[in-house]
Amino acid sequence: MSTLQDHLIKATAAGGRIRAVAVRTTALADEARRRHKMAPTAAAALGKALTGTLLLAATLRKSGRLNVRVAGKGPLGGIFVDAGTDGTVRGYVGYPELDLPPRDNGQLNVGGAVGNTGFISVTYDLGRQPYTGTVSMVSGELAEDFTAYLANSEQIPSAVSLGIFVEAGEVKSAGGLLVQLMPDAGDEIAERLEESIRSMPSFTAMEKEGLSLTAILEKALAGFQVDILEEDQTVQFACHCDTRRVLDAIRVLGEAEIRDMILTDGQAEVRCHFCNDLHIVPKEQLEQLVS
Repeated sequence: MSTLQDHLIKATAAGGRIRAVAVRTTALADEARRRHKMAPTAAAALGKALTGTLLLAATLRKSGRLNVRVAGKGPLGGIFVDAGTDGTVRGYVGYPELDLPPRDNGQLNVGGAVGNTGFISVTYDLGRQPYTGTVSMVSGELAEDFTAYLANSEQIPSAVSLGIFVEAGEVKSAGGLLVQLMPDAGDEIAERLEESIRSMPSFTAMEKEGLSLTAILEKALAGFQVDILEEDQTVQFACHCDTRRVLDAIRVLGEAEIRDMILTDGQAEVRCHFCNDLHIVPKEQLEQLVS
């Protein structure tokens, strides 16, 4: 099992007519599991969503952030992830304590937790007016749902592979890859790529072999010349909640509710949905808000 640092690489193949991204997310997926005190099935679902969102962010041509909302109708209660082109990502699920019996093959039942009906929506914030694309869920296993989103909303033929391995309650391996066919690829390259993807092992299997991300891309794109464009962009779980943002959130509650906090508790406690950090605002700062 690989212990390399979480990172992301980008590549092209077939003279630029294929675009590919691969990412290792083991540490950040386990960080999310630890912060949210997650059961294995919930941790696997969030880990896959964090990975898929980072892959989407890596395809953006401009700097910015995107949010992915997975509103499946399963017992997990939905997933929300925020990621940036800088490699930072954060997220949470509705019921982090959810755990389901494994499937017959021993794999965690992510699809059963997420649900195979509902929708997945992606909101892009690239410095101008944000815009959102939404498509229906197809499996709840998330790799197929990200693939369907790219095909139906972005009109880009794509293949997404997401893998995660949880053992003894901890994430031991996580990551994924995204392969996209460019408009000028042609039928021959499309057919060869489809065959390569079909015969490719799962991401977790390749990770267990100890393959580097470059080797994983070369295996996924067998038969094509792979050109690495960008190596070792660090990716990490990171949240930008801080005192200013917490005070802004409290301010919108209004003067009456803030005064009630002062009289009842003498302070305010605000827990961030994304990172689960608890922010305590003392009485003096609350008084400044209402003064």
